[in-house]
Amino acid sequence: MATTRIIPLHLNKGKTMSQCLEERLTYALNEEKNEKGKYVSSYECDIRTADVEFLLHKQMYHNQVAGVRSNEVIAYQIRQSFKPGEITPEKANEIGYELAMRFTKGKYAFIVSTHTDKKHIHNHIIFNSVSTDGKRKFNNYYLSSMVVRKISDCLCLENGLSVIKTPMSYSERKAKGSYTRKANFKDKRIEFLKDVQNKALEGKGKGYITWAKRFNAKQMAKTILFLEEKKIASYEELCKITDERTQKIDRLKESIKEHEAYLEKNKRMQNAIIDYSKNKKYFDEYKASGYSKKYYSQHEEEIIRFKAAREIYKEVGNKNLFNLKKLREEYGTVLEIKKTEYQEYKELRKDIYDYYVARKNLEMLYGEEKGRGSSERKRENSHLENVL
Repeated sequence: MATTRIIPLHLNKGKTMSQCLEERLTYALNEEKNEKGKYVSSYECDIRTADVEFLLHKQMYHNQVAGVRSNEVIAYQIRQSFKPGEITPEKANEIGYELAMRFTKGKYAFIVSTHTDKKHIHNHIIFNSVSTDGKRKFNNYYLSSMVVRKISDCLCLENGLSVIKTPMSYSERKAKGSYTRKANFKDKRIEFLKDVQNKALEGKGKGYITWAKRFNAKQMAKTILFLEEKKIASYEELCKITDERTQKIDRLKESIKEHEAYLEKNKRMQNAIIDYSKNKKYFDEYKASGYSKKYYSQHEEEIIRFKAAREIYKEVGNKNLFNLKKLREEYGTVLEIKKTEYQEYKELRKDIYDYYVARKNLEMLYGEEKGRGSSERKRENSHLENVL
């Protein structure tokens, strides 16, 4: 289990950027806290000269992109604190390094110093606010803290550590006092997630190697977090949601296809009305000329357009349907319906893969695969290929 926090480190008034960086890094790298530098790692910088290397990247940025601003963010710190007694300093540093690498995507230099001077082992991760190529500054976006926590939770699960459960929202807390059913559901979900986590981590002895061959630890960690995020309380609930979403996706797909076919036909009819009325005189004159080759060569395009429009009239059969104003109105109405359906389809399709993966992982974990028919598995695998 680990708690996380991301902290912007600003340029202090009355101090140089060099002084500010040195102060921040000196505290993080204090040898009294990390057992004389035993638990320290870095990326794209040397621990002894990290402040100077950070400054070099900044100089590149300030020279090429933008100048120094007052109260500028000179670096960012991620604090990652682990549950007492659950992790070794070596593993904590390893996890901290991987957290920094995944969060910065390897574009920003960083150091990781693991402090052991308190009951809870914790990491001080400091990464430069400017990329190693000096071309961009880190964007501390609104959901940065949530992303850091998710990556940290994922890493904890991958390494057999517990994770902090998502706290109840205001509505859930309120419901707990008024509606025991919701509270019981919350408890049931927590027990389900605990069971999944324990099942995934059991057999750390001889059977663990066999388990590891069957399951990807990273994927299992993501699955557990996904179940928690979606507030799914049982395997049956996951199956129900997956099936309902799959069926809705299929229905929307068919409906969108039907609307697209109608829109195409409607557009052809609109074009036919325009081409028919616009080019009819050329065909009539061509006919009156006794189908003169000379006249045809002069107005070939107009005559061809008229004939094509006439064929569409014959194909539809009912001339009363060729009302340009009505067709345009219907086109607009159906187009809006299609847009709405397509947006819903995109939203449902966006994370259906995650539902399928979670379901597959739980089936493998609990041995549910045996009880399902081959035709059902084939249908799901086929649909999964389609959504990808």
